Amino acid sequence: KPAKGEEDATIRVETRRLDSVMNLVGELVLGRNRLIKIGGVLEQTHETDPQVRALSETLTQLNLVTTDLQLAVMKTRMLPIKKVMAKLPRMVRDLSSKLGKQVRLETHGEETELDKSVADEIGDPLVHLVRNAIDHGIEPVEARLAAGKPARGVVRLDSRYDSGGIIIQVSDDGGGLSRERILA
Repeated sequence: KPAKGEEDATIRVETRRLDSVMNLVGELVLGRNRLIKIGGVLEQTHETDPQVRALSETLTQLNLVTTDLQLAVMKTRMLPIKKVMAKLPRMVRDLSSKLGKQVRLETHGEETELDKSVADEIGDPLVHLVRNAIDHGIEPVEARLAAGKPARGVVRLDSRYDSGGIIIQVSDDGGGLSRERILA
């Protein structure tokens, strides 16, 4: 049971409301940019006017607050990738059992956050990649043992931030792809 007061620590908000707030912040950013441009022109033509200096200081503050607001609104749309990965362990268990293979799913970077719209879009492709790794990458137990590998294969999901984006990597310790077979 959550500690007293913890149940009020989060609130559910419809995505369309967040989108609406995001659009309003976008309009605010456009207005801020226009004001900064006008303020810059006024500073050049009336640099000694104390009102122009006061306007400049106010615009600097507005710029900081608007940037912080924009970042805060964007963060409200972020979800940890573990929400997308949540259905994978059972799918791996069911599929490996159906195919008579032994497979362990390893996940790393579960706390990597991505925008909700991206999370909604990558769920199915991620499932498809993991299924392919089990179907076509991981060999049956006998083939693995004959190749000197452990009976249980590993499918690994790594997610991390890189250069302002997110990299999600799916890999397995299976036999790899046959170039000749693919070309044929």
